[in-house]
Amino acid sequence: MNKIYTAILFLVVVNHSVSFTQTIFIKEKRDYVWLLGYNSNFVDTSVGGTRIDFNHSPPLLSYEYRNLDFDITNAAICDTSGNLLFYTNGIAIHAPTIPQGQQIANGGGLNPDPYTQQWASRGYNLYQGALILSVPDSLGKYYLLHGERTTFPEGIFGNYRIVAKLYQTTIAMSVPGWVVTAKNQILINDTLDFGKITTVRHANGRDWWLLQQEYFSNRYYLLRVSPSGVSLEAPQTVGQATPSGLGQAVFSPDGSKYVRYTGHDAASGQFIDIYDFDRCTGLLSDLAQINYNDTAFSGGVAISPNSRFLYVSSFRYIYQYDLWAEDIEASKETVAVYDGVLTPPPFALPTRFFLCQLAPDGKIYISATSGIRFLHIIHNPNAWGVACHVEQRGLELPTYNAFGIPNHPYYGLGPEDGSPCDTLGIDHHPQAAFRHAEQELEATFWDYSLFFPTSWQWDFGDGSAGSTEQNPVHEYAAPGVYEVCLTVSNENASDTHCEWVEVTVTTTGEVTPAGMAVKVYPNPAKDYVVIEPQQRLPQGAFWVLRDALGRELRRAPLPEGQPQLVLNLEGLPGGVYICSIEAGGVERWKGKVIK
Repeated sequence: MNKIYTAILFLVVVNHSVSFTQTIFIKEKRDYVWLLGYNSNFVDTSVGGTRIDFNHSPPLLSYEYRNLDFDITNAAICDTSGNLLFYTNGIAIHAPTIPQGQQIANGGGLNPDPYTQQWASRGYNLYQGALILSVPDSLGKYYLLHGERTTFPEGIFGNYRIVAKLYQTTIAMSVPGWVVTAKNQILINDTLDFGKITTVRHANGRDWWLLQQEYFSNRYYLLRVSPSGVSLEAPQTVGQATPSGLGQAVFSPDGSKYVRYTGHDAASGQFIDIYDFDRCTGLLSDLAQINYNDTAFSGGVAISPNSRFLYVSSFRYIYQYDLWAEDIEASKETVAVYDGVLTPPPFALPTRFFLCQLAPDGKIYISATSGIRFLHIIHNPNAWGVACHVEQRGLELPTYNAFGIPNHPYYGLGPEDGSPCDTLGIDHHPQAAFRHAEQELEATFWDYSLFFPTSWQWDFGDGSAGSTEQNPVHEYAAPGVYEVCLTVSNENASDTHCEWVEVTVTTTGEVTPAGMAVKVYPNPAKDYVVIEPQQRLPQGAFWVLRDALGRELRRAPLPEGQPQLVLNLEGLPGGVYICSIEAGGVERWKGKVIK
């Protein structure tokens, strides 16, 4: 059942104790607009640009004409308030403020290699091949970090096309708009792993770290993005040499883990490298490597907001690993198996699993293979096992998508409070949030609070003692609507968040009558519900549907004497609804319907 929110949903912050020299870390909305799609110039609007706007809840999807196509390489950035600034497909940089999203000044000619020209009309095809960062402590200046594929002659690396350079391109705001001030500046000139460009916040809460693995090696290049620019730190040799190949890399939201997924070939299978990461020094340690072979042709990785669960999208499967387990490999759970659904004719393409991205709404979205108008969704990634709720093709897109998904770092991580690198006077103040699910009278709660709370206090709204567990399960004594509040705290501050939670006893037979007997089925329902009054309806009767807070949603007249009524529920979100029959200003019957 979906969450039920009160119209007066509130957020209260109490007990802050802040010195005047401290600054509260604020999560920037740099990743709140996602762009997908290709072929905007085609006459069929089922192709073209898709915009997903996380400034709305649920996210707002829309078609837009855009003179830039995305293949796999996909990067964009918003301002701190979530307004889109500019974006790239690895070939050129465009901005939405220019009519029809045209190229910004000096924004073409990225990755100057003959191989690039093969993709000029459709977008670059390097997994996590580009990422945009705001330059720390700089207004209106940004770095685009991007990798370049090239073809090496046979005899060096066979016929492999590999990444030979990592570039920096600088974008700045000027009059009359965005302009590239420096382009294709070489940061690393060496054979590198394919893409996997991802970053994590430095422990000071301001700078960024970036890792790049050398090709077929256990040597990692380390770069730091700071107010003074992008600096190449001393490389590190750690763990064991691993194959290079297609895949994805990710840091955990708390910055403590670095994970790489690589699919090399059918013989050697897939590799997951899991490292501990030190945000002060940028160094890796304690490699845990998992090697399996499920004949995957593509895949990616993402980590839950609580940094505990690793998700691996492996072509036909989605796996979950517990990063807190003593034996991570043994914790493996299969949480989804591709259900075989194809796209409609004439193409009939499979909708298997591809790249992953943790979104601003705390859910994980997974792209499908090429030419698909859907993203898969992991709705509750902080939950263990199937409770994470994988929905295949859970988000239908306005237009077709070609493989990729936007590449963003996690913006909800500030300093490592209390560490030797916590020198800038920035503090995490916790922000309470949770999700819940109900089964009969039992409610399960998952903490989704931000900014490192260290204690939790739950009030379940029923007069009980509550709980101090992070993810409690609570048994209610009776059905009802309860206001549940979570208060989270750390040494800096506290915060309280409340939501209405409905618990009920599911029934498929008679519903408690209020003046007349009525049979309701199916209940839970999907697109319709059948109501069978056990006695003749009075003249002038109405069917009324209200939400759990009593707000009227639908009202329709009921024919006198009709023995069975089929009521349409299409377009309504999942939840608990109150259905009633009224006549002559009197409520003759009332019951609950679950969708």
